[in-house]
Amino acid sequence: MSAVGRALRVLARGSRDHPGPAAVATTAGLVNGGTMVLGAAAVGWTTDHLVLPVLDGRPVGAATWWAGAGVILGVSAVRCGTIWVRGVATGRVQHRAQAATRRAVVRRYLHLDLAWHREHPPGRLLAHAVSDVDAVWSPVQWLYFALGMVFMLVGALAQLALTAPALGTVGLLLVAGVLVLNVVYQRLLTPRARDGQAARGDVARTAHESIEAGPVVRSLGLAGAEDARFAPEVERVREANTRMAAISAVFDPLLELLPTVAVLAVLGIGSRAVSAGDLTLGSLVGVCYLLLTVSIPLSVLSRFLSILPLAAAGHERVEAVLDAPTATYGVVGGAGPDGPALLEVRGADVVRGEATLLHAVDLTVEPGTVCAVVGATGAGKTTLVDLVCGQIGPSRGEVLVDGRPLDDLDLARRAATLGLVGQSPFLFSTTIRDNLALDGHPREGLRAYTDTELWTALEVADAADFVGALPAGLDSVVGERGATLSGGQRQRLCLARALLRRPRLLVLDDATSALDPRVELRVLARLRALVDDGGPTVLLVANRHGSLAVADRVVFLADGRVVDAGTHDELRERHADFRDIVSAYDGGRTDDEDRAVLAG
Repeated sequence: MSAVGRALRVLARGSRDHPGPAAVATTAGLVNGGTMVLGAAAVGWTTDHLVLPVLDGRPVGAATWWAGAGVILGVSAVRCGTIWVRGVATGRVQHRAQAATRRAVVRRYLHLDLAWHREHPPGRLLAHAVSDVDAVWSPVQWLYFALGMVFMLVGALAQLALTAPALGTVGLLLVAGVLVLNVVYQRLLTPRARDGQAARGDVARTAHESIEAGPVVRSLGLAGAEDARFAPEVERVREANTRMAAISAVFDPLLELLPTVAVLAVLGIGSRAVSAGDLTLGSLVGVCYLLLTVSIPLSVLSRFLSILPLAAAGHERVEAVLDAPTATYGVVGGAGPDGPALLEVRGADVVRGEATLLHAVDLTVEPGTVCAVVGATGAGKTTLVDLVCGQIGPSRGEVLVDGRPLDDLDLARRAATLGLVGQSPFLFSTTIRDNLALDGHPREGLRAYTDTELWTALEVADAADFVGALPAGLDSVVGERGATLSGGQRQRLCLARALLRRPRLLVLDDATSALDPRVELRVLARLRALVDDGGPTVLLVANRHGSLAVADRVVFLADGRVVDAGTHDELRERHADFRDIVSAYDGGRTDDEDRAVLAG
């Protein structure tokens, strides 16, 4: 199907999705188109019955004056009214459709797995959700106008044919010429529009990276290099827009010229018919007025058709997101068992491309215990976390929670069971209270967290003191990504956020790496006490002594394989590589010193 055909199908679907305002806009457009034909007829009648008699010095009755003025003013009033109604209804269709599509795109982003997101940079995703969605629905602003103009063209051609067949032929040739020009125009413009949308997406991607990397760029003095990297992307957009503008520069004058040529042809043919008495002067004036009026719908149709390729290009990019396979969830819901969870990983492989990130991993974390995972950089620790939390699926093997495959659990059951704190803490640019209680909004029918619950979670995460010291306490705004807080403070708030939901399995991916060693030990000691008091099963990824000191069991991971498992002391005794990794993080401290701090 052509790009224009695909775009028209999308617009038809948008009208079906919003039938009320679409019906009003369509009706208003059709009535508006009819008034344009009636306006031409009114001008012709007024010329014959009012203007020419007055010019000839013949008397004209008051009724004729009132009739002429009434018809013209009445048609004009209806025309103005339908323009207003059509504009309001059109806006409702367009902006509701844009909002619905934008929500669908963002919702799909949230349900696509990590593998898909790794292949699609955030800047390009922003372009899909903003400029591409706008492009998809921008033709709606002309759609119902264009429908009215098509109706007007049909009426105009019929009126021309009834007035004088020869003049009707001129009008038909005019419309045919405009349509032919538009077909050629679309075929030349479509690939250029597709390139333009792709170039704008690349600019958004590069701009997003530049903004995100602002501190790095400034600290290293790379503003010039970053500008040089950005310049070619901007140049691509300029070239794409220039190529589209060049096509318009050729076709726009031709489209403007055709109605004028048609009027001249009508004057040449019609003047002879008037001289021969086959046509009244009023009819000729009405025909000329009608042809000049026809130039409006032809211009509207041309403008409408000219933006369809852009809409089709945007639609292709949006559909690529909406058609992407989402992460799959099971159907088992409900509250699930009480108490800490049992985690099992059985014979799990994770393959990405030609690389095997995890190979035949077997892991069991008993309920109510703390299991630490230790490994060098690139050993597969974060991949294991992604696997356990359902962020990615195993290429072979399975992950079970309480003996049930993780894939069987629906999204709500997973969220209630699993809590994850990653190595890169993320906070929204709102208050600490809102960052902790993201899903605690009574107005939405969800459970509200009490201040007592908030402070309890902050206490366990060793964040209560610094939050209490802030001028607004829980209502302090943390800024973009928590910019007003230190890295360690952000990590502790994210830990508190996870603990607030009382997960049955808490997964920490190097989640205390930004903390001072003694602060980290206090956090781990409180976490250990929470586990001993019936709290969650904990799987933590860390290489520091403190993390290992609270662990009941330690798993040594290397090259995507579980090398060994046991206590911290057992692994130190058996593996020199394990000792080297842990020693690199100990800062000269001993196990006895860490245990003393943990003991209080």
